[in-house]
Amino acid sequence: MKVALVRHGETEWNKLGKFLGRHDIGLNPRGLAQARETALAVADWGHTVVYSSPLVRTMQAAREISKLDDVPIVSVEGLKELDLGDVEGVTGQEMRSLWPGVYAAWRENPATVVMPNGESLAQLQERAWSAWLELEAAHSESDSLVIVSHNFAIRTLVAKLLGMPLSNFHRMVLALSSICIIESDQRGRRLVSYNSISHLSSENR
Repeated sequence: MKVALVRHGETEWNKLGKFLGRHDIGLNPRGLAQARETALAVADWGHTVVYSSPLVRTMQAAREISKLDDVPIVSVEGLKELDLGDVEGVTGQEMRSLWPGVYAAWRENPATVVMPNGESLAQLQERAWSAWLELEAAHSESDSLVIVSHNFAIRTLVAKLLGMPLSNFHRMVLALSSICIIESDQRGRRLVSYNSISHLSSENR
């Protein structure tokens, strides 16, 4: 099985540096342009379905991909972003001021943090990986899929795939509208490429 794992494009909150989890904000004009370029990049992927987090920004990206190849979009709850709870919509500086202990722990060892009234990375990883396993079980080795999800969700999936502890989470960077390629067969799962943005024009990187 070949999977193109796509992060959605830019929203206004991304542009402003705000933590964005479950808040259902759509793509801004730059994000829509990124989505269109990403759709062109996977147009020949050979996929028969696009799986997506149900949040607006990911569904918008999924629709751009679906339009080019006329394939269905299937919403998957487990692919949603981290529930940030009270941290939703704040900047890093605001988080540092309002929750200094949480901020310090998040920077030092993110694996130990449960967001105030929200989720931990471990909880996110568990549900995202469960969704991954269900999709893997539903497809054959010869299938190609596109999955559209979010920054933290994709990074925890890749960490699980590589056996990387979540304490090293901040060592990974994932750009907006990037593509990761994962292959899975009888030999196991392999990360073929990570955080590719070569498909984006210079103004959309």
